[in-house]
Amino acid sequence: MQVTPQDLCKLADICLAESKGINKGWSSGAVALQVDAGAAGNSAGGPALVASHVACVDAGDLAVGRLAAVLEGDMDDLYTTAFDLTAQDEEAARLSRATRDEVTTNPFLQGLLGLV
Repeated sequence: MQVTPQDLCKLADICLAESKGINKGWSSGAVALQVDAGAAGNSAGGPALVASHVACVDAGDLAVGRLAAVLEGDMDDLYTTAFDLTAQDEEAARLSRATRDEVTTNPFLQGLLGLV
């Protein structure tokens, strides 16, 4: 299987789009989940019910935020890997074009090519 930097960048873009989509979806839907403090009326268990509901919404908010953060971290890692692959490809191309004089006068190139 061959992976190109372009493939990794496309996947990174998808991660970013999904992260934004998750955040937007939650933000839009979470508004409907908000309740007033008196939503349960004046019953004895009303405040506890509302507090439990608020805690659930807060937990959902935290979970969605963490999921979005994971996707954004994956995006960063994919972009970093794409950059590293590009740099390695460019270095390999430079080495393949090295002249005999460059190799014989450069200890680093000699080491890479197993000549020392």
